[in-house]
Amino acid sequence: MTMSPLHPDQLTTGNQVGPWRILEFLGGGGGGRLFKVEREEHPGQPFTMKVALRPAGQHAPEEEDAEGRVAREVAIHMAYDTGLKVHAMDHWLGPSGYIYFVTDYVEGETFTEWCWRVKPTAARLLDVFTEVVRLVDRLHRRQLWHRDLKGANILIRKEDGQPVLIDFGVARQPGMATLTVGVPPASPHLLPPESLTFLAEGSWKEGAAFEPGPAGDLYALGALLYEALTDGYAFDPRLPYDKLVLAIATKAPAAPHVVNPKVPRTLSDIALRLLAKRPEDRYAATDVLLQALWEAAKEKRKPEWQVSLEQPLPEELPQKELQGEAGGAEMDEPASEEVELADVAQPGAEHPPRARRRVVAWVLFGVLAVLLALGLALSMLAPLPEKGILPVPNSLTPSSAIAALRRSTLVRQAAAVLCATAGLACPSAPTRPDTNVPCPEVATQAMFQQLSLRKDLKAVIDINQPGDQSQLGTYQDGPVVGRIVGYSWADPALPDGTLLYGRLWTGPGIYEGNDEAVTARYTEARLPDGRTYPVCIVLGGPEGRVRKLPGSKSGATVLPRELPVSAVWRWP
Repeated sequence: MTMSPLHPDQLTTGNQVGPWRILEFLGGGGGGRLFKVEREEHPGQPFTMKVALRPAGQHAPEEEDAEGRVAREVAIHMAYDTGLKVHAMDHWLGPSGYIYFVTDYVEGETFTEWCWRVKPTAARLLDVFTEVVRLVDRLHRRQLWHRDLKGANILIRKEDGQPVLIDFGVARQPGMATLTVGVPPASPHLLPPESLTFLAEGSWKEGAAFEPGPAGDLYALGALLYEALTDGYAFDPRLPYDKLVLAIATKAPAAPHVVNPKVPRTLSDIALRLLAKRPEDRYAATDVLLQALWEAAKEKRKPEWQVSLEQPLPEELPQKELQGEAGGAEMDEPASEEVELADVAQPGAEHPPRARRRVVAWVLFGVLAVLLALGLALSMLAPLPEKGILPVPNSLTPSSAIAALRRSTLVRQAAAVLCATAGLACPSAPTRPDTNVPCPEVATQAMFQQLSLRKDLKAVIDINQPGDQSQLGTYQDGPVVGRIVGYSWADPALPDGTLLYGRLWTGPGIYEGNDEAVTARYTEARLPDGRTYPVCIVLGGPEGRVRKLPGSKSGATVLPRELPVSAVWRWP
């Protein structure tokens, strides 16, 4: 029996949200999900729907009133400033359910996807980026700050190649009602340094909201331009939060023309000025930035502006070098050094001759087999039970003997060693997976050749986890279905909405440093268009482990709902 969806993450093709039928999942971030929809009574004409992840029923009454005012005010500005008409605004699953907007559907791709597909020249990038700034300038002239400018929130329209701003969920005017305290719920690596000062002051604890003004959007435009020029980040979102905050507050990013020598110095300087630590050191307003871009455009006929900004991929290691000694190692002999994507080859330690290794393995196997037999004999000859010792049943059957053996400490320890060393099948599910195991060749080819994965990603750990993004998740061992979450820094080879099928282990015996941790491995990726690929993707970065949060206990591990995920050559 199929259950009706009760959360936006459960919505799929064919589901109904009010009078709207879902045609396709388009993406989304921490605040909501985007879908391509059609009206039930007028099929064939597509629209875009955004569904909030937080039910209105979780707000206090005054917050619900504020939510409605914010939604209506933003809808008015969207229609005026972007040309996107708002066709509907309502609640799904009743008045206390999830608020949703329906707007015009724009056929196209995100700014990030466009950069990856087109691989623009500096001249072409300047033209498109200037149009983005013009749209932001229109908002700022009406004193409306977008507050979440990033590649995923800018669409490049297919019919004319013009950019369109989307996702006004956290947009704000001075004096406008707001549902957020502190800083807006944007990607942490895009927060301007002044927002960190606000957080440090602590006034958000009394309900104060950060007022970024135009300087916050200008900083986000700098991050957008930096990413387009370098195919990287001004501040790496994979850093631990404390280190990321420290970097944003104190470190200047490397100049784009240094990171990518193809970048014209003029564009590099504009990006760095937009990313200045102090708001007063950035451009005073969007019209001043437009003037700087106009001056830069005078240079775009120069030859260096007419070449693609794409940088060559790092040289890949030959497969045989990843698997052991060059020309000598076989598939079942893993390399002595762990090799990750884009790592530099390291010389492996010398292996003993194959024959000698095989002899050593058989000798060890024989010793363990003797220990196992000895434990069996001791358990069968055990006298009357003493405290803490379990007897063998009088009527010994195969099943009762096995049960007794399983309860024997000596035998259990010997069997565990034997299983781990000789690769025998153990009767219970492992509490942690084997480590330093080569990824199947079919998966590495899919990830690094067919899909050309180059960046780390972020994903919802398990879409079947109940609740919403404002809450932590509680997990246990077993299968999980993750979902790629689209951010401006994400790799479009696995687009927003890609499902990841895998398994989660919560231990015991898994550690990150001195802290208990979990590990999750995803072995299949299903893209929104239905294509599937074998993959080796781990949760929490290339190390493949994530620390448990306070409140975790056996069978109920507490974790964030979204975490970085990384494609790897070997299971860590």
